[in-house]
Amino acid sequence: MRRVLLMALGLLFPLCAVAQGTASDEKSVPEYVLWIGGNAPGRAQHEISVIRQALERTRHSFGPYRLVISDDPSKASQWRQHLARGEIMHIVPTSYTDFPPDEIKLIPVPIAGGKLGYRNLVVLKERLSEFGQIDSHAELSGYTAGQGASWPDMWVYEANELPIRGANGLPDLFALLREGNIDYIPLGVEETESILELHSGEGAELAVVPELMIYYPLSSFPVVSNQHPELASRLQAGLEAMHADGSLPSDEASKPRRCRVINLENPSRMFPLL
Repeated sequence: MRRVLLMALGLLFPLCAVAQGTASDEKSVPEYVLWIGGNAPGRAQHEISVIRQALERTRHSFGPYRLVISDDPSKASQWRQHLARGEIMHIVPTSYTDFPPDEIKLIPVPIAGGKLGYRNLVVLKERLSEFGQIDSHAELSGYTAGQGASWPDMWVYEANELPIRGANGLPDLFALLREGNIDYIPLGVEETESILELHSGEGAELAVVPELMIYYPLSSFPVVSNQHPELASRLQAGLEAMHADGSLPSDEASKPRRCRVINLENPSRMFPLL
């Protein structure tokens, strides 16, 4: 009986040790929070995919990880402060490039691809023919655009002397458009469709102006808190490897065919190159 009991205990203790070891291993896997709350759905999904691929490319060198996606809009006004502290968010893709170097690390590899700077013009359907006549900066300057108040695009329109009005988000922008307080909403060409689908209630009265776009140089880079230097090194290594083998889409823009394009300057263009 005693021998059976000892054998049972001998089997039990190793199993407990293994279970404890597994829990410890799980705790040691770093968890990274990627905040995409400031970006439109189409753009955000692209950025999530690129960053996930970069982390996967470095799994052999840096080990396993967990990636948590956050789109909490309540963090929008303070996201730079949250990122600098490195507690509730760790990675943010952004078009801003000017950060305190002792707080935030910018990974100098563009991740947006070449179409980020192209904008469709979303208007009320009843005004399509009116906007169909526009083909110059001077003509566009007679109309007021609407953008998110915290979007970096605001600076571009102001610097190019185009009337612009800010709002808290897309629902507010659509309301301003319906009420006639703005004339058009410029939206990224790769995210316009998903935005209009998401706000399907607006689709019946809104339309994209055909064969007319706005373009200005714009890219997106991941920024990381200086509280996590290992994450910054890991992301940079993964993105540079993707850039080297061509799996990261080029950031060079190509003009759409058969389309009138109104070119704007981007005064805050500070895009690092590899």
